[in-house]
Amino acid sequence: MIRKIYLYDKMPEKLEENGTPIIDWKDLPEITRSLNNSFSFYGNYLLNGNNVKKIKKEKYLKAYTENGTYQYFRIKSVKKNLSGISITALHIGYEANRNFIPEANVANGNGKQIMNALKSNLVLDQPFLYESDVASYHQFTAKQVNPIDAIIGSNNGNQNLASVCDAELDMDNYTLTLKERIGEDNGFRIDFGKNLASIEETVDDSAVVNRLFLVGGVPDDTDYNVEQTPVTFGYLSVSGITEENVQIAKRENSECKTVDELKKWGQTLFDNDRIHEPKVTHEVDMVVLENTLEYQNTYQKIASLRLGDTAYISLKNLDIQVQERMIEYTWYPTLSKYKSIVLGNDLEMYTSSIETQVNSVKKKLETRSDELINAVNNATQWITGNKGGYVLLDPKDAPRRILIMDKPNAADAKKVWQWNVDGLGYSSTGIDGRYGLAMTRDGAIVADRITTGILSSILFQGNVIKSIGDGSYYQSVMSNGKFMIEQYKKTTSVDYSNQNWEKDIHGAEIGGFVGTYNGSKANGSAILNFPGYIFSINQSNNSGGSVPVFQVPEDSTFDKPKFKLFGDGTLQGDINIKGSLTINGVKIDKNGLSGGALEVDSLKVNGRTDTKELYVNGVKIDKNGGSSGGGDNGWNGQYPPEVISDRDKRYWQIWAMAIGAGFSKQAAAALLGNAQGESDANPTADEGGGRPGFGYGVWQWTDSSGASSGRVYMINLMTRAGVTDNPDTITAQFKLLMWHAPNGQWFATSAYPYSWSQFMALTDINTATQAFVANFERPLNGHPERSTWAQEWYNKFVNLGIPSGGGGYIAPISSPITVTSEMGWRTSPITGAQEFHNAMDLVNGNPTTLILASGDGQVVQAGSNYYDWYGNYTVIKHADGLYTGYAHQSRIDVSVGQNVKKGQQIGLMGATGPVTGPHLHFQFMDQYWPSSSAHFKNPRDYIKF
Repeated sequence: MIRKIYLYDKMPEKLEENGTPIIDWKDLPEITRSLNNSFSFYGNYLLNGNNVKKIKKEKYLKAYTENGTYQYFRIKSVKKNLSGISITALHIGYEANRNFIPEANVANGNGKQIMNALKSNLVLDQPFLYESDVASYHQFTAKQVNPIDAIIGSNNGNQNLASVCDAELDMDNYTLTLKERIGEDNGFRIDFGKNLASIEETVDDSAVVNRLFLVGGVPDDTDYNVEQTPVTFGYLSVSGITEENVQIAKRENSECKTVDELKKWGQTLFDNDRIHEPKVTHEVDMVVLENTLEYQNTYQKIASLRLGDTAYISLKNLDIQVQERMIEYTWYPTLSKYKSIVLGNDLEMYTSSIETQVNSVKKKLETRSDELINAVNNATQWITGNKGGYVLLDPKDAPRRILIMDKPNAADAKKVWQWNVDGLGYSSTGIDGRYGLAMTRDGAIVADRITTGILSSILFQGNVIKSIGDGSYYQSVMSNGKFMIEQYKKTTSVDYSNQNWEKDIHGAEIGGFVGTYNGSKANGSAILNFPGYIFSINQSNNSGGSVPVFQVPEDSTFDKPKFKLFGDGTLQGDINIKGSLTINGVKIDKNGLSGGALEVDSLKVNGRTDTKELYVNGVKIDKNGGSSGGGDNGWNGQYPPEVISDRDKRYWQIWAMAIGAGFSKQAAAALLGNAQGESDANPTADEGGGRPGFGYGVWQWTDSSGASSGRVYMINLMTRAGVTDNPDTITAQFKLLMWHAPNGQWFATSAYPYSWSQFMALTDINTATQAFVANFERPLNGHPERSTWAQEWYNKFVNLGIPSGGGGYIAPISSPITVTSEMGWRTSPITGAQEFHNAMDLVNGNPTTLILASGDGQVVQAGSNYYDWYGNYTVIKHADGLYTGYAHQSRIDVSVGQNVKKGQQIGLMGATGPVTGPHLHFQFMDQYWPSSSAHFKNPRDYIKF
């Protein structure tokens, strides 16, 4: 039965839920686990697998493990190699190590009590359970350390918990259990025999002790006023010791005050610690062992072991039997089989040996590419026999050839390697051939494909050279003197005996570069484009994206060729147009305009102009003239006519500022319900009359240390946040709220596991209100009444419009205007992540339309040097203290220090910086360089779109 591996974007609430099945593996995925050390997943997924684009760092996998359970792993690296992507993931238990323990002390406790102490002192609330079955009592301290490091890691240079308790850490998804031991002793006895190639045995008897001289403490009834002698016993031995094999050592335990206690303790060193046995490890290649017929019984015994289980191993060379445990394994989760296991009776010896080997190999591989390493590893698996095989010498006594086959009988074999004096070859159809892969003694190599790192050649001559593009969507092919771009066509093998073999290689042609011929000789070269596809010369943004400069569109044909030009251009010389010229929809011929509208940058008329209607920047000019609009800050200072009382006005200001900052209306109501409970939305509410340790303001900021009053504490926070407004105003305190929540005050809880940005987008009033109580306020007791108040404020304000201000601002582009992205939280079209969009994105159908100053002011920024995210960017400072920003322009027509008038052209719309297309990113802000998102204002508060 093939077990599936599942992929998840995030951890499911129910662990038994299945995610997206991942089945297109290049090689068998592996899980490696060792006692008190690693628990990891590795896989090599096909580059053209169905889910290759979904596999990303920090996503989750679920795989079947050796103990019969499905375990979760979090992806830590995704790396492209020659034929796939290599995936490395760690068991979900290691996510606990993202947490932190400032300090946890247990003077005398059992395993459960110590694990509870570690959990209760964690900084973050995580879903992990901390369990233990260790009954013995110990003293333990974990200080300024991550929890997994405290249990099995370095513990800041101190002894870790597993070592203190002589215990082992078991990970079962979200459950972390400190056990007296992992695994069982079911009495398995295994005889490995001698010279078995699939088993590597390491024996170290340098530390063996079989006879003890024991030293204890001074008896309890001793007179300590005179020098005393401790209790001693000589000698305690194991059975079968002779003068030829004896090894004597001293051991001391001051807790033993009598000879009986001393002897009893010494016997435990033999019975439990097994100090009389050599230190042994057996590294077992289970794949080779499974395919070795004479050791099938041994394989079945070992395959039934689980991590930590005990086995009794006979050491033939020493003629003794030792107890060993499974201390490490590598497991194939899809096959439910071991790849390899390690048995041993000294985990420290094996770990030290492995670290030495890894460091040595690491140095040798520093200059090797990942692609070649994967190819070498794949070849090594085949050549070393890891994938099975049968060897036949023909004839047996004086062989003239060697056959390596997939069947024990040559007549039945299909996959065959044959080696003789004339060469080496491989056949997939039996020993009689055809041998499509061969190396002959005259120096020829015949192969359908060759995997190599660097191929050096004086002349490379062939019929077809093929290169596969990213994601296997297209391929580049050199054939018959042409270089063509084609639709990807998978090629696994080619029958060259078929005269049409090239059809197995080529895909549908998209375009290419070819030589041209005039009937007698080559006369040039040409770039070809095929109908239904585009040909484009693009400008890169150095971040993986690009925009066209010249393009042949997909509807261009042989009979009706077409092209498009984008961006600014310069033509030196005359231009002769054979046909009509149309500018922005206006056709110009020898008689002038033939209908439509003509747009020019500037127009000078020497004389009278007669017109039925005159519009300037979309405003009709008559005897009345004029336009209006505008406002101030995130809240424009105006109230709907329904908001009359001073109390309602306080709540309205918070409501308007929250909506302007991108809150959902339900989340905004949650702020109001909590403001009512804290201070009745009073920015000068002082809980303690200026005394230290009490709250102040709308949301009652309180110094938990009790060192300062609430107002002083709040003002200190405003200084850190860069809030310069009057601290005793709702405006200043709302700005502080927007800074303080994501900068240390907001903690997601298990009951309300929302980040600050997720809270701002909540659409359930009760959930949003109680999330603010639990994650921001964090009171001793709950406040369900605040949900009722929040609902009441929501009902009062939800249908009231926010009045327009009076700042006199106009739209920065001409009509008809389309808003393609509102201000507020959104999913980024560039990165796919949640982000606060600090502007409105505007278009009007013309990708290079004029950009107009929204109001009178002075230019303080003009260029691409402000922040590369904005591309070509202009900022204008206005007399009311506000700033307007204009990003992604293709051209800037003003300079820093220049005074501009409302409606004056300042540039052209464009697509500079990271964008998905031409548009204007239009901003209002109350700082030239906003220190937080609270300083950006919604343009809809100032202009009607």
